[in-house]
Amino acid sequence: MIGQWIGASILLGRPVPADRPYPHICGSVMAAGLMTGRPVRVGHRDCAACAQIAAAANVRMGDDR
Repeated sequence: MIGQWIGASILLGRPVPADRPYPHICGSVMAAGLMTGRPVRVGHRDCAACAQIAAAANVRMGDDR
């Protein structure tokens, strides 16, 4: 294992190797938000794996925004 995805490892509670695709963290709950101190659920827009899928779909569909 070369390294770890630090954020995903913390949220998922297990080591996530950097030599594998970034895992979905959407739906995970962070212990506390930085501004409010209240628990925060990670949404699809904050998930790197969801962003990669959306970007790939836009490329396939010819979206050049």
